[in-house]
Amino acid sequence: MANRPRVPVKKTDDGFTGAAYNHVAMGANLRLISLASANFKVNGECLVDKKRWKLSYDWVLAACHFDRDLSTISAIFEYEVVAKLGRKTALRCSAEYVVAYDVPADSDEVAAKGFCNNVGAFAAYPYFRGLVAQMTAGANLTLPPLPTIASTAHIPKKAVSAVVENES
Repeated sequence: MANRPRVPVKKTDDGFTGAAYNHVAMGANLRLISLASANFKVNGECLVDKKRWKLSYDWVLAACHFDRDLSTISAIFEYEVVAKLGRKTALRCSAEYVVAYDVPADSDEVAAKGFCNNVGAFAAYPYFRGLVAQMTAGANLTLPPLPTIASTAHIPKKAVSAVVENES
């Protein structure tokens, strides 16, 4: 997953309005959260030195699909936790979850995708945290609880400015 690029939610030039987003959010109903795939691997060579493991966490939106005929928005979210010991991967647990919502029939597609991207990742993440806890317990390992994930949707984008100096 580390080499997989994040799939951006495509927005029109104008993006979506707050009213269009709120229309989707107010009318959306969670249809399903489903584990689609999981992978768990422990490197036995690294088990003797668990206290030096460096943990990293990541998630990406892998795919998003709006179906106007069914009035649904669905997405695949990938989550991953990796423990490294130096350059060796000591533990890797990754999973894909499908999250789907029923949305109002007149929903704007871009707003629906934005909603699913913002909310869907938070909906499935507790299931991934539970999966990691179950898998590591089954391997007789103790990891600290996975951290919460945070939304950056509320953080205003900074304008990019370039300074050009005249060298005449």
